[in-house]
Amino acid sequence: MTKILPAIPSLGGLLTGVRRSSRAIPKTTRVPALSAALFFAAATFWFLFLSPFRPSPTTSSSVASGHSSGNGAAACDATRGEWVHDPVGARPHYTNATCAFIQDYQNCMKHGKPSLEFLQWRWHPDGGAGCELQRFDAEAFFRLVRGRSILFVGDSLASSHVTSLVCTLSQAETPTRRHTADGFEHWRFPEHDFAVSFFWTPFQVRWRLTHGPPAAVGPDRQGEVFAGPNDLHLDEPDDRWMPAAKEHDYVVVSASHWFARPAVYYRRGRPVGCHGCAAAETDGNNNVTALPPAYAQRAAFRTVLRALASGHQGFKGTAILRTVAPTHYSHGGWFDGGECPSTRPFYRNQMAEMAEPEAQFYEAQVEEFRAAEATANGVRLRLLDVAGIMLRRPDGHPDRYGHGAGEHGGFDVDCLHWCLPGPIDVWNQLLLQIIAS
Repeated sequence: MTKILPAIPSLGGLLTGVRRSSRAIPKTTRVPALSAALFFAAATFWFLFLSPFRPSPTTSSSVASGHSSGNGAAACDATRGEWVHDPVGARPHYTNATCAFIQDYQNCMKHGKPSLEFLQWRWHPDGGAGCELQRFDAEAFFRLVRGRSILFVGDSLASSHVTSLVCTLSQAETPTRRHTADGFEHWRFPEHDFAVSFFWTPFQVRWRLTHGPPAAVGPDRQGEVFAGPNDLHLDEPDDRWMPAAKEHDYVVVSASHWFARPAVYYRRGRPVGCHGCAAAETDGNNNVTALPPAYAQRAAFRTVLRALASGHQGFKGTAILRTVAPTHYSHGGWFDGGECPSTRPFYRNQMAEMAEPEAQFYEAQVEEFRAAEATANGVRLRLLDVAGIMLRRPDGHPDRYGHGAGEHGGFDVDCLHWCLPGPIDVWNQLLLQIIAS
């Protein structure tokens, strides 16, 4: 029997909501249970039988942060634009009825999200027709990656990206799936000679539970990781996944949210600071400096990105940094009444700001990426910049519909993860641009 990785529900306590503009989107009116059931039955029928998924050809000259239009025009910036209502062009490539890999916390259709309008919006970059972001084409993707493999390293959001990609590609070929004892999860598409791997780690550098075993633990103990404290060795890449990087053509790193948990920070094996110091153990050193989460997150990305850029342990592929995907808690946080009831994206002229520490995390990611890029030695670095795109999608989270009634693993209201299918699927279009460049 296939072992399913547990859902990753343990980030909610660190989340404070996106500061909303004065043009707040009103709460969704709840529909009676019978009406909701009929609505979802009809919607699923429409997606599966009346609206065949017809992907369009994808251009081969684009990258996620900027691409040529192919006609000599100035470079396009795919990260600037707006979400446009396009029920036909935004049709999902898969549903919960056609992809068995969707986990419960992502399965908004199954759990009765009152409106499916969040599936009817398409990201439209600024710059005119030449900058259009083409619909994802699985066959075009497979042609580009034949004989190659990609490794995703990160937390539950990285896992969601993997699920989105695998679900999309599985409409062209059903993959095999296996887990290995060293913590990796693998999907293989043998007909197209392509493989996807995932390794769960919330920090990407070497770490361990302060009161746990000498090595890091897996996602089955993420509740303990969330409670903390954890020891983070900010100047050492995590050797549980780094040696495997050289076996892949593409490596995607991303995790940031967990850095807000209590931790002790180490450099050269000695504690140099801590966050949530009252809960942390510092080897009896009471003079360890209190440091903010952004300090550790920046240092960790500096270590990992520069290791990849330098070809650490033989890596010679393409290193991709996916930026932070903002949360959208309004009227409070996870523990105090926060919710994300929006039913449509932010308008172009509607102000939206990332909450802290997410804004600091994003700034650090971009700055450390640019610094690592300048030192790259035979390795390509690419930025998969989704922060601004996802900031404008408060409607794409599970909210109260990532679990059944009375069944939730810590996320009663989830404004961190994303519904699948949903806005997160645009990440695959951006990834395709990077690979095609």
